[in-house]
Amino acid sequence: MYFIDVQGTLISDSDKNPINGACELIRFLNLKDIPYVVITNNTKKKSGDFLQELRQKGLEIKDGAYLDPFCVLNSILAPCNCAMFGADEFKQTMQSIGYKQDLQNPKAVLIASWDDFKFSDFASMNELVLNGAKLVAMHETSTYKKNGRLYPGVGAITNMISYSTGAKFSSVGKPSDAFYAETLNLINKQSKGVKFKDITIISDDAKGDLEGAKKLGMKTALVLSGKVSDPSKSGVGSEVLDQIYQDVSEFLKEINAKY
Repeated sequence: MYFIDVQGTLISDSDKNPINGACELIRFLNLKDIPYVVITNNTKKKSGDFLQELRQKGLEIKDGAYLDPFCVLNSILAPCNCAMFGADEFKQTMQSIGYKQDLQNPKAVLIASWDDFKFSDFASMNELVLNGAKLVAMHETSTYKKNGRLYPGVGAITNMISYSTGAKFSSVGKPSDAFYAETLNLINKQSKGVKFKDITIISDDAKGDLEGAKKLGMKTALVLSGKVSDPSKSGVGSEVLDQIYQDVSEFLKEINAKY
């Protein structure tokens, strides 16, 4: 049973095209009827639109095997007035699904990925949270890679705001318990009785994805095709990583031998 990350694992951070072995891996899992769920911290496009985009790239993800933060958000925070911080595309998508931008008296502060945050944005987040707004991270990615550079991820920024205000925060996407619980629910629809200990999660983000998964009892596989090319720079200890692969093509070769 497998949970499979998208960015840096199935598609490249640089050109957004499938990484070596990615299409073949999904095709193999479908052919062998092996349970899997593709998991992503996509916060820019509607879930259905992003899934369709991945399929158009040749990733033949089956129905019921995809999850992103928008699929889970309503259980954490129902549509309301909120202060949204992130890319314009994130804000537009949020508004299209019923959330309204409110920088004066929001019920919550929502933080998503962006590479152009300013200290004035952080000040606004602090002030709104101190005035009673709930602090919500769309996910807890440790780093955000764009144009070959590593920016602080949503998890890093939200932890900074939490530290500076003393407020606790909720997380929607990976590696939150709510997100992984829903992923487990999806995979149980494919094969009943699956537990976290039966799952191997494959990702390029050791800190943001694998560390939390390991705490839940999952087996972990780091691919070096995304955020880091050197495991020693993954941000976690070696005890978190059960397997390390250059990319998913190496992982495919290994499981192909089992089936």
